[in-house]
Order: sequence, then C-alpha cells, then structure tokens
Amino acid sequence: MSATIDAVRFSQYFNGCSVIQVPGFTYPVKTYYLEDVLSILQSVGDNHLSTTTSDKKQRSVLTEDFKSSMDESINLALVNEEFDPLLELISAEQNPEIYNYQHSETGVTPLMVFAAKGQLGDVCMLLSFGVDCSAQDHDGKSALDWAQQEKQQEVYEVIMKHVECSSAKLTEDNELLNKYLATINPEHIDTMLIERLLGKICVDSDEGAILVFLPGWEDINQTREKLRASPFFRDSSRFLVLSLHSMIPSSEQKKVFKRPPAGVRKIILSTNIAETAVTIDDVVFVIDSGRMKEKSYDPYNNVSTLHASWVSKASARQREGRAGRCQAGVCYHLYSRFRAASLPDYQIPEIKRMPIEELCLQVKLLDSNCRIADFLKKTLDPPIPESVRNAITVLQDLGALTQDEQLTELGEKLGSLPVHPSTTKMLLFAILMNCLDPALTLACAADYRDPFLLPMAPDERKNATAGKVELASLYGGFSDQLAVVAAFDCWRRAKDRGQESQFCTKYFISSSIMQMLANMRKQLQSELYQRGFVPADTSACSLNSNDPGIMRAVLMAGAYPMVGRLLPPRKNVKKTIVETASGGKVRLHPHSCNFNLSFSKSSGNPLLVYDEVTRGDGGMHIKKCSVVGSCPLLLLASEMVVAPPDDDSDEEEDSSEDEAGKSTLAQHRKEIMSSPDNTVSVVVDRWLRFDASALDVAQFYCLRERLASSILFKVKHPQDVLPPALGASMYAIACILSYDGLPDMCPSNDLLQNPVEARRFSLGKRGYIPPGGYLRSFADRPHHAPHFQNLANHPGGDPAYTQPSRAPVGRFDQSQRSFRNSGPGSSKPRSFKRQRNTAL
Repeated sequence: MSATIDAVRFSQYFNGCSVIQVPGFTYPVKTYYLEDVLSILQSVGDNHLSTTTSDKKQRSVLTEDFKSSMDESINLALVNEEFDPLLELISAEQNPEIYNYQHSETGVTPLMVFAAKGQLGDVCMLLSFGVDCSAQDHDGKSALDWAQQEKQQEVYEVIMKHVECSSAKLTEDNELLNKYLATINPEHIDTMLIERLLGKICVDSDEGAILVFLPGWEDINQTREKLRASPFFRDSSRFLVLSLHSMIPSSEQKKVFKRPPAGVRKIILSTNIAETAVTIDDVVFVIDSGRMKEKSYDPYNNVSTLHASWVSKASARQREGRAGRCQAGVCYHLYSRFRAASLPDYQIPEIKRMPIEELCLQVKLLDSNCRIADFLKKTLDPPIPESVRNAITVLQDLGALTQDEQLTELGEKLGSLPVHPSTTKMLLFAILMNCLDPALTLACAADYRDPFLLPMAPDERKNATAGKVELASLYGGFSDQLAVVAAFDCWRRAKDRGQESQFCTKYFISSSIMQMLANMRKQLQSELYQRGFVPADTSACSLNSNDPGIMRAVLMAGAYPMVGRLLPPRKNVKKTIVETASGGKVRLHPHSCNFNLSFSKSSGNPLLVYDEVTRGDGGMHIKKCSVVGSCPLLLLASEMVVAPPDDDSDEEEDSSEDEAGKSTLAQHRKEIMSSPDNTVSVVVDRWLRFDASALDVAQFYCLRERLASSILFKVKHPQDVLPPALGASMYAIACILSYDGLPDMCPSNDLLQNPVEARRFSLGKRGYIPPGGYLRSFADRPHHAPHFQNLANHPGGDPAYTQPSRAPVGRFDQSQRSFRNSGPGSSKPRSFKRQRNTAL
C-alpha cells in the first residue's frame, strides 16, 4: 500500500482487518520552514549548515540493540539514580537521535530524567546540544513538568529561561514571516526566494544535489529562466540545472540520475513526479514549495479543474524523505509551521474529484436492481450527490440507462470494455463505419497520455508545435486528436522501416509512449474480438481509416456532448472564444493545434469537439479539440428539432394559449415540411441552429433512426449481418460523412492528395501546415471513395454495396440567428429526439 494512503481508515472500513507494517530505513533529515528560511537568508555571515554538514555521513544509530540499551539506561537513572550508563551513551554519540530519544514504553527522555533528579550540570549539557525541551512523555508531561513535579526549582528555572529565549527567537521569526507574507501571495511561487535559498545552500555547503519541488511546467520554466538570468547560476561549469517532468523527453529525464563532475552542483526542478516514483541517490537538499498541480472535478459547473493546491501532510513527509534516501539531508519547506499544521492529512480521493460515469455503470453491472446513489453511499469516501446525478445523466444520454435508471442492452455492452462508456460507443460507431483503426488509437490515447514531448529550448518548442500541426494536416488539420492518430500511424511505418528514432526526434514524440499505445491497442482489439464485435483479421473493419470526414465523425461519437462553436472576438478583445452547450465561454489553450484560430477573424463559426473544459490558474480553457462539420453532429446529437421561422414568433405567442391556436401552429409545421424545397431551421440540442431544405432534414431524421437501430442490432447480434435496409443506410451515412463531413475550413479529400494545391490552400490559413515530403513518405495509401463491408466481422459475407460517384446530400449551414436568444415569444420546436431507452 502506498505511503500516502491512510492504512488505518482502510483497516477500519474492512472491519478492523490486520495491517502489516514493513518499516523502511531513512537517514535523518533536518527540517526548516518558511520562518526559518527567512531567518537564514537574513543572517548573511552565518553558515546554517555548519552543524548539519558534519552529520551528513552519519548513519542512524538507533538499532534495536541500541534502543534496548537506551531504555535500560533510562530506567536505571530514573529508578536507581545510576546516571553513568545513560551519560556514556549520550557522550559517545552526540546525536539528536540519542539525546532526544524517548523510552519505547513511557516516552521519557534523558532531559526529563535529569530534570526530575536535579542533575543541573547534565541538564545544561543537553541544552547546549540543542535538546528538544517541548517533547512530552506518554502522559503528556514535558521536562519542565517533571522538574516542577519533583520540586527541582533550580532546574526548572534554567529550563524555563532557555525556553523563553527560544520563544523570543520564535517571536522574531514570526515578525519576519508576517512582513514577508504581507508583500507576496503565498498561493504563487516566489522564484526570487528560491533563487536566494539556492544561492545560500551553495555557499554554505560544498556538495550535494538540490531537488526543488514545483507545481507544474510553467513554474519550472519560470524558475529555470530566473536561474539562467542570474550572474551566480549562469556559469555552466559550476551548475547543472535540470528539469524533471512527465512530458519531457526520456533522454532529458535520465540526466537527473547521473552524478555531475566534481565541482559541479546539480539542481533539479521537478513536479511531484519525484515525490514517490523515483530516487535520485545524490540528492542531499530538498526545497519544497508545498504546491502541486491537482486535477479535480467541479460537479456543479460540470468542468474539470487543474490548478495548484497545497500538498497533504503525507506528501510533505514523502518530499522530506527524498533528502534522506541515501544520506542525511536537509529539507526546506517554503511555507510556515502554521500552514504545515493546517495541511490535510491525505490527498482527496479520486472518487471525490473525478467524473464517475464508469464507476456508476459498473455499479449497475454488479447489481442492476440497486440504485447507484444508494450503493455509492456505502463506499469509504462517498462522492458528492451532484457528481452522481451528472454521471447518471451522461449514461442516460449515451443510452446506457433509461430514465428510471434501468440498465439497457447497450449499457451492458458499454460497460463490458475497459474504457469509458463514451469511448465504447465511439468504437461501435467506428466498426459500423469501417473506421476502426484510428478509433483504437483515439481510445487508448484518451486513457493513457499524450505522446508529444515538451522540448526545453524555445526554438525546439516552436518546431514541436509546427510538427504537431503538420501531422494533423495529414487528415485535414485543425485537430489535436487526429494529430495523435497521424503520429501513431507514421510512427508505426517508420518503425517498420527502421527509422523510428529519426521520426520521433523530428516530431518530438515519445517512442516509449507510442509503444505503450501499440500494446494497449492490441489488448483493446482482443477485447473486441472476444466479444464478437470484430473478426480476428480487422483489416475489413478499417477500410475507411484514412477518410478525414469519417474520422471526424468517429471523434464526434466519442466526444459528444462536448461540442462547442468558435465565436468571433468581441469589441476590444483580440482572441476569439468558444461557446459550449451550457452557454459557457472558454478559450483555446496555447498548447492546442487550434490555438491560432483564436486570432483568426475569417474562420467563421466552426464547430469544435473537445475532451474537457479545464479551469486552471489562467481561467477556463480547452486543451484538446478538433474542428468538425455539421453532418456528424446532426447524426449523433441527442436531440434535433425543427423550429418555425422567427418572424412568426409573435403570432405563435398570441395563439398558443388556446386550442385553436395550437391547431393552427401544428398545421403550420406540417406546411413547413410539406415541400421538399422549403428552407427549414433545425435546432440541435436546443442551442445550435442550422438552415437546410425540408428534404435534407427528413433524410437526416431517417438516417438518425437507422443509425440508432444499427447500433442496437450490433449490440444484440455482434456477429450477424446488418439487415439490407440498415446496411444500405450505413453506407449512405459513410458517403455523406466522406463527402460532406469536413468543415469548410479544412481541405477536401482530393486537395489533400495534391501537395501543390495543399500548399496553396495553406496560404493565409493559420493552424494548417501542408505535410512535407518526409511526412508523406510515411502516409498510408491515398484516400478513395468510402467502403462499406456488409458483414464486417466475416469478410467472406455479402459483397459491398455499389459506390456512387457522389453522395446525395444537401448542405446544413449554421444560422446567424441564435436559438438561445429567441425569447419567450418563440414557439416550442418540433422535436426529433431519440428515446433514451432505445439504442441511443
């Protein structure tokens, strides 16, 4: 069990089960807090490490035999007043572990013994050593209490005077602390304080690596740049400044474990990855900022949060221990003792700070008759009720649960795979569209990590960003998710050709993460095969795996309902913003491929799908997103409605109160759809409005129902052939998505195959870099018309449908009229909403 987990609570939860503790060995670590650090930095001439450096190579003397000797000596001194054995042990090893030792049964210290027996000289000796006067025995008595109890007045006065002097020093430190806190924000990282403390450590000591714990990448960069600008630390012959972060190249990570040459001080700037995951054997000094980046979930606003928070006491102990793994060390906590006492004992459990859709679905799979909320109330740390309600709503929108919280057949399948229910739905849709291969990559990348690395040099960071944009352009561009798909596809072919290292270096990709994704894909594909969804040879399930339009529809199937649209910049605001379905306004993160769209005024109002909205220290933003067309949304949205024209809203408001008015309104709606050429306003999910012909709306409504039926058929009969009508509809959907699934800002499929035209298209387009010859050499075969295998699981089945040269579909254009602001006079739209107790 992890050292940062509360083992006692787990034992109590399981009816007091036994706990086996395996003691670990650590060297002594001297601990300083913020008030100590400020005092150290104020005393320019003093060497605060003079007493510590002499102890660096001392091993702990408190072996089991030594503890027994100490216990026996304390008993002899206290009962028989035989002080020599105890004095010999203390004098032989002037070690804080010894003169602060507490009896294993009573908690009595040597100072308490000497105070109780009136041994004034021995008391003064211990005080000169720096003994801890505040220590208490198991009855809560200190050395002062022992002296007072035994009426040793002289000893009492000496100890009291010593304590008062210490208190005066403490008061001075507190005044210094208050002045410091009045000038800075303790929630922020003070890079100047860290620089000064690093300088003090380097002046007062000769050797030993320094490990600095910082919350995130931005803080690491700021501290690194601060040290580079310092005249003291810029000398590379004396200082080696390294960064440790999960997203930097493995070659950079390995540098932290190498001992530097003699005379060179190693300084490591790290996140909490160095807290428990690694041991750097030459670290002697630890600087703990007390902050960490923690991801949590706000159930009331339905957004994820990623911001710096205070560490727990358990994490603080782990950070201290990094200085004492291989020798005695020193830890500097850059927060006060008062703050340290107020830290939470342990980190908040994930069940309280993460979305719990998967957990809720697993509850229903375990007991379909049990209410989810009732089950989760019995857990060790029950989640917030709002989190449970949000998770149930998501599962109902996916079709996994009915309105009365009953598990559907689709829900059983969505919970059978080791991925998020939305991801399982995406895989089912990808199988129907013969686009399985990219869906496997998307599913595994969503559950693991982004393969793109964060280079250290500024020029390399620009090249890495450009490389990611170029990779996305292989599949139409403007997509963080498809950049990962393109990276994996090209990495796989580069590896087959023996060019893996060159490719990963050029595009700043982690080969180890790619290999992990490849292994995860095999496992997920095996799970699909075991459940009968795909055959052993899945090549027939990936015939459309290079079609950008179909790939974006697969993205939509996995990301929905995380849909937004880019709004033009407001007055006096340079950047555009993204509007979400809830009406929230968020920004694109600088690390996104689509960040340049924030500065584009000619991109229109493209639709975006994203993985999550994150609220961080810099506000609300979207880090991973893809530009999509309207067709995938119209096919996969939970609700599509036909709205009357806006100019009739007043008439409808006046007539909606009586039955005659309602009858007239119903008649009017029929007239709207009566002629195939009529222009109709379609509203998706009660906020996105599109204009299209009545014929196109009717056709899409039919295809939506056919898609729902096909998924339900696939769930019930995974190895059977789709009925002819459903098979023909799936092929029609594939054609529509192939020819009209891309947004207007993306190049067409034909243009993607022509390097000259693609380069011409990219002129003036922010966020699109046409793939170069090197990258195209790893691209798969050219894109052809969409394929549909009628019996995807059994390639020997019926032949594919005949492919037309053009899919018979019209255009759905976003209306400039906002459905949100239609006002109370707007009539209720006609709903084409699918029922949740069906497939979708």
